Amino acid sequence: MIGNLARTLAIVLAVALVAGCGATLALPPTPFIYIADKDNNRIIRMNDMSGVGWTALGTLGSGVNQFNFSADPAGIAVDSSGRIYVADVGNHRIVRINDMTGAGWTTLGSLGSGAGQFDRPTDVRVDASGRIYVGDKSNNRIVRINDMAGAGWTTFGSAGSGAGQFGSAHRLALDASGRIYVGDGVNNRIARINDMTGAGWTTFGSAGSGVGQFSGMPIGVSIEGSGRIYVTDIGNNRIVRINDMTGAGWVTFGSSGGGTNQFNFPYGLFVTDGGQIYIADTFNQRIVRINDMTGAGWTAYGAFGSGTGQFNLPVAVSVR
Repeated sequence: MIGNLARTLAIVLAVALVAGCGATLALPPTPFIYIADKDNNRIIRMNDMSGVGWTALGTLGSGVNQFNFSADPAGIAVDSSGRIYVADVGNHRIVRINDMTGAGWTTLGSLGSGAGQFDRPTDVRVDASGRIYVGDKSNNRIVRINDMAGAGWTTFGSAGSGAGQFGSAHRLALDASGRIYVGDGVNNRIARINDMTGAGWTTFGSAGSGVGQFSGMPIGVSIEGSGRIYVTDIGNNRIVRINDMTGAGWVTFGSSGGGTNQFNFPYGLFVTDGGQIYIADTFNQRIVRINDMTGAGWTAYGAFGSGTGQFNLPVAVSVR
């Protein structure tokens, strides 16, 4: 909310100043909402939560402008230049495009566990330097590369439940300090490392439905501008917010269902620097936005199908 208010005030002030001098005004762009629509094997972009500007790209396949999301839920991210990155799970690759026309289609990856290979990559993130991070789910690791040529290939993680191990590296998040957060699904926890050496390994969570517990795999992870951590607790049909990796400030929102303040398998989420929370409410076939963890400003969009305004298992959301 604070971020949106600041944006509005800045625009109003700019309009007033430019009007006074007769100059042409270039307004800051409105963020777009990007969604990975799993069983429609496509990505969606819309201007706002009313669905204005609905644009889709993708069909089932392994060629240009095609995705295979059947193996696992896919991830989506957008860099500072507006380029779109997709974890193309079933094709064991990541994809980058310049825009929603599919221009600049570039891929990296094939099935395997070596350099340049993935086994069901389920998420992708880009840091401020343009380096790309991938949640390589079935290889139980995360991967970092410098660019889409695969330069600087670096991995961290192995299978297990100990330090430096994942039970499946699902969703990723990066904070302002460059630390890496992983939704460690099968282990019902989130993990944080300082860098790709695994330094500062810290975990939080156990199986259950109480404070400090997750059920059915904590999957989506997102970091607010203030550093607070948000997690989708899919088995408990809720989202969780904590202040830090000690679990301080534990707050939950949501219950099971299809109505207001309810979720059915909330898979992915994205939190803006201003604190607005976008949730991919997967089995309810909709995207939800709330202003804060009280559920204020609840807005939902979507229905089941393959047309405009429709989803078939939305699993990831990103805002840029």
